[in-house]
Amino acid sequence: MITGRYPRHHGMTTNGRTMHAGLVTLPGRLSQAGYSTHAVGKLHLQPIMADRSLGYPESVPFWQAGYGAGWNGPYFGYDTVDFMIGESLLATEAGHYAQWLRSHHPEAVALYQPEAALDRPLADLDEAWTSGVPDALHYNTWIADRAIEFLARAEPPFLLFVSTPDPHHPFSPPRPWSDLLDAASIPAARVVPGELERMPDYVRVRLGADWIDNDAAPVEQGGMTVTDTISPESLARAVALTRGMEAQIDHQFGRVLAKLDAMGFTDETIVVFTSDHGEFLGHHGLLHKGPPPYGDLCRVGFVMAGPGIPGGECSPAPSSHLDIAPTLLELAGIDSPGARGDGESLVPVLRGGHLRRRERFLEFHPRIDARVYNHSIVADGWRLTLYPAGDPHWGELFDLEADPGEHRNLFNDIVFRARRDRLAERLVSCFPARPDAGTALIAKW
Repeated sequence: MITGRYPRHHGMTTNGRTMHAGLVTLPGRLSQAGYSTHAVGKLHLQPIMADRSLGYPESVPFWQAGYGAGWNGPYFGYDTVDFMIGESLLATEAGHYAQWLRSHHPEAVALYQPEAALDRPLADLDEAWTSGVPDALHYNTWIADRAIEFLARAEPPFLLFVSTPDPHHPFSPPRPWSDLLDAASIPAARVVPGELERMPDYVRVRLGADWIDNDAAPVEQGGMTVTDTISPESLARAVALTRGMEAQIDHQFGRVLAKLDAMGFTDETIVVFTSDHGEFLGHHGLLHKGPPPYGDLCRVGFVMAGPGIPGGECSPAPSSHLDIAPTLLELAGIDSPGARGDGESLVPVLRGGHLRRRERFLEFHPRIDARVYNHSIVADGWRLTLYPAGDPHWGELFDLEADPGEHRNLFNDIVFRARRDRLAERLVSCFPARPDAGTALIAKW
């Protein structure tokens, strides 16, 4: 989002790595142009378990060593920051929020743990519960409060990045959000019997042990797991809790937008609302996220509003997070080729035109099992995924028009071999495999 570059080009291909030094960033370029730039919440631009000797402000050891006292930036182009590090169970360990909570409400620190839940964690899904933290002290409220404080003192032009770690597992919003929906009203997850049998077989088994542990359990990027041992009732409860998290976010971000309006900034401010990734939530018989680039994970909400942006319209343009930096820079009238990276400005789309881009490319870099590295092309109503180091039968081919939910993998179906081969040739030519493109792995997370 802040570099406009693919991970293969900025180097942070997985958690536990950093970006290449010296890259132009969106907040940095805006700061140079005279904007006040501030970030609130979770940024995830450095490994959160990096050793304290590295001096990374977004790491837990940095704060445990006392280095965070009095520090609030600059950081990757943001003049100032208010950090919330990790999510849920890590929220009280480090960062400005943890510092605030421990100083002003130490009695609430233990309330994030499942032992303090207002209802018992589910027997077959022990990461679903109602948090004991009062809503007024929850990190999402604190994030909105800090954003509102910034707006109260801001003078245009400014960039404000407001980031919540939710919705994210564990599924543990506080009341009243946890009770907003009855689990019995949640539609069943979309699962076609036998669909995972057509997928690469790693999807159905736990991946191997991790060699960088940081005192955490072995897990591949995203913690993907099958739902075979989770009851439909428990899965529905997790979904209801997730919707509660989303409602809490809507409420808190609504408070921020109300402050923007109260300050008289709305008519001259561009607002972008998006997310970093999706969640399976039981679809395909899976939970969390992981290597296979299903649309459940890769297609996220993206909303823009502001001067020069038509309201109430929806575009099918093949847009990407790569496009945020070049789009905002063009709308701000700032020429900065170094920050455009791999993206494409969406301004032509906002004005009724089209993108030059004909396809989208996706990539997953593993931390444990090199075989699950994959790269993908989405084009002409199809999605093809290749696993260059995996089993020869591993691959994914989906007809997104006939099967928009991606339940029938056609990769090994001889009827579609010609289509598969044409897409593969295009993928390998335009976005060749780069499994070793990341910077050094220095921590688990």
